[in-house]
Amino acid sequence: MTRAELLARFNLLPPLSDPFLPAHAQAAAVLLPLQEGERGLELILTRRSRHLRHHPGQVSFPGGRVEETDISLWHTALRESEEEIGLDPSLCQPLGRLRAQYTVSGFALTPFVGLVDASARFTANPAEVEEVFQVPLEYLLDLRRHHLFTLRRRGRLHTVCFIRWQGIWVWGITAAVLHQFALQVAR
Repeated sequence: MTRAELLARFNLLPPLSDPFLPAHAQAAAVLLPLQEGERGLELILTRRSRHLRHHPGQVSFPGGRVEETDISLWHTALRESEEEIGLDPSLCQPLGRLRAQYTVSGFALTPFVGLVDASARFTANPAEVEEVFQVPLEYLLDLRRHHLFTLRRRGRLHTVCFIRWQGIWVWGITAAVLHQFALQVAR
């Protein structure tokens, strides 16, 4: 699939323009790295190290909070991806971004979609990542695989998404971003 076909199919926002984020939220960015694989386009995901203080063992995208040296949110997503999974930034082409989402921990998380060269290889940084794995994008974008539940937290109702892949549950902000992406593609 060409870059133009991907852009048209995914209906993404401009990749390199940073969204307006409210001052009260801490800026963060993640990368949804897509790579052509045996099963078509595949999304590279990570499982966080079990010794981490926050969200140990959960499935996530490579990414994290903005640092002073980051020149943009795209740069944050690439820097964190290099740190966490060894992705060479020169092997990732920006396709676009999704709308920022807000986490219960106070982050404004901007997801970027990038096309990773087929030659790229990944190495998990054991300080942050236990495992790097790939899932067919078509599977993750299939809304029939998204299980939505409404929960009450601190007196407010929240919809939580869960997606199961080969015995692994994807949930939290990772599943929320995937759900947003699937809805955007379905339009």
